[in-house]
Amino acid sequence: MDIDAERAAVLEVFVEAKQAVAEKDVEHFVSFFADDVVWLPPNAPRVTGKDAMREYVSEWFAAPGLAYSFPGPGTAEVSRAGDLGYTVGSYEVTVNDAEGNPVTSRGKVVVVWKKQPDRSWKAVLDIWNSDGPAASE
Repeated sequence: MDIDAERAAVLEVFVEAKQAVAEKDVEHFVSFFADDVVWLPPNAPRVTGKDAMREYVSEWFAAPGLAYSFPGPGTAEVSRAGDLGYTVGSYEVTVNDAEGNPVTSRGKVVVVWKKQPDRSWKAVLDIWNSDGPAASE
């Protein structure tokens, strides 16, 4: 098994998933997750399962003024067995507050990936949280 190739594959999937978020493409984004995913968004309850995640993400992507960016490509590691991996990255999200003013939050994200029977990588756990309180623009 070529661990370096697996690490590169996991990082590539992570970058593709971030692009789907930036494009607000619900179905493309959700396609990167396992059916039993656990998603831990900031300031919100746990979201369990792909269907619940799709519902949450659909509402989230519709938020007024929502814009995402992901500084840097992130990093990836893969287990020696080549069946589990994780990625670490950063995010910046802007959304309008109740008065319509843009508010920006910056933070970090960790995603645990599991190799599937078809050899693809799917996220099984995703947690992201802010570096501090959101700031008005």
